[in-house]
Amino acid sequence: MNEKLAIQIRDLVAEFLSQLGFIQAYETTVDFDTTANHYLVTITTPDPAVLIGYHGDTISSLQLLLSQHLHAATGEWVSVSLNINDYRERRETALHALADTMVEKVLATGQPQTLPPLPANERRVIHVYLSEHPKVGTASQGEGRFRTVVISPK
Repeated sequence: MNEKLAIQIRDLVAEFLSQLGFIQAYETTVDFDTTANHYLVTITTPDPAVLIGYHGDTISSLQLLLSQHLHAATGEWVSVSLNINDYRERRETALHALADTMVEKVLATGQPQTLPPLPANERRVIHVYLSEHPKVGTASQGEGRFRTVVISPK
């Protein structure tokens, strides 16, 4: 892990939160995932809803801004994942439960089932989770913010 870059990331997160008027107590840690080759930024706060936003819109926007600012500062793209109070893990668990429910419907009816529109990273979670399933397959369909995952029998 590049310690200088980790400090720069932590300082940039603190600056973002300050400019957003986020004066709640929070703790920020920055770790480096060598297998995925990216930085994991974790924020712990007693009021996470403000930073997570509706369906994770705010956390995704903050992650994008962080990545853009790091690129401007370093001249290279730095892969960064932002997580607030374990939101990403809890969301992944919820997506797995949604996928399991839809798989049950597909197997019961023999008909494809369409999930609600999801961002690319969440569609990927569904595709990866069901990639080894012996009885169903997945495909994405639609455009932009309305792109969905369709689960179909094999």
